[in-house]
Amino acid sequence: MKFLRYLFFPITIIYGGIVLFRNFLYNKNIFKSSTFDLPIICIGNLSMGGTGKTPHTEYLIRLLQDDFQLSTLSRGYGRRTSEFQLADEESTALTIGDEPFQYYRKFPKIKVAVEKKRVLGVLFMLNKAEETEVILLDDAFQHRALNAGLSILLTDFNRPFFEDVLLPIGELREPKSSCKRADLVVVTKCPDNLTQEQEAKFYDNIPFEKENIFFTKITYKSIYNAKTNEVFQGNLIDYQVLLVTGIAKPEPIETYLKNQKVSFEAMHFGDHHKFTPKDVIAISKKNNTFTQPNKIILTTEKDFSRMMVLKAFEDLPIYCLEIEVEFLKDKNKFDNKVLDYVRTNQRDSELLEGEN
Repeated sequence: MKFLRYLFFPITIIYGGIVLFRNFLYNKNIFKSSTFDLPIICIGNLSMGGTGKTPHTEYLIRLLQDDFQLSTLSRGYGRRTSEFQLADEESTALTIGDEPFQYYRKFPKIKVAVEKKRVLGVLFMLNKAEETEVILLDDAFQHRALNAGLSILLTDFNRPFFEDVLLPIGELREPKSSCKRADLVVVTKCPDNLTQEQEAKFYDNIPFEKENIFFTKITYKSIYNAKTNEVFQGNLIDYQVLLVTGIAKPEPIETYLKNQKVSFEAMHFGDHHKFTPKDVIAISKKNNTFTQPNKIILTTEKDFSRMMVLKAFEDLPIYCLEIEVEFLKDKNKFDNKVLDYVRTNQRDSELLEGEN
């Protein structure tokens, strides 16, 4: 491992220099950032992934969707299309990506769109969904061509950005100092019994006022039939469970099942894995090795969004484990900061400044 660090060190230096120079050009206004006169909230991180952007985006959707015409804009990672897409009945994970499709499937009140160039995405969104009042940018902290009015930076409790290093040695996409561009920091995946000493570690290492640092944990909600949406009424302890995932960090789900004393076996695929007919066969064969009459296949909502494109999955007993985020403290303070920003930055004109 140390040998690999030495091997990749020159690449890390070069990569870091490129990122620093790019940020310098934006900071000095040599590269222009576009600004819109409606509330735009960015949810992102400094690392490669696995910090919980999707459940935190869903938290914001639940917070805002009843009072504002809400739209989400994502890159649409893993989709087979390249142009702007506004989700509709024809959309799948292949056309808009798994996370946007999950938002579309779960939240019918909102508009969901994807576009690699976020400034163009906002322009297209405002043209095709003129009623939009608030836009959530999913995973756009590094997309500096668009200047979000409120930036929320996520960092994993188990691997905070201030203990990480740049790619390819570590997982950081840009230097730790870039955290200063954020307005709020959320420490995700915290333990239930977070101590004052653990909190202090983050207060000491994140250059923010305490009132702008928040702590959340993952909570596991209902289990439901992926095809019918019917809530699972049984007890997982009475079932043999095959856990199938294609996410960055499946360990928390395994820990949850172990804590619940659930008998399970796991099949883990890579992050954003595109399931194939061969995968269906392998999953089915594995499920058939279970001898107990009560058995189910358990997956994440994000994974099921990608499974839906294959009809072969329809014959398998697939259930989704729904996850949400819960604030360990100061939930109302966080909500009010977001709501105050949105209410005081309502849209009343068009694009204020052009894209570089």
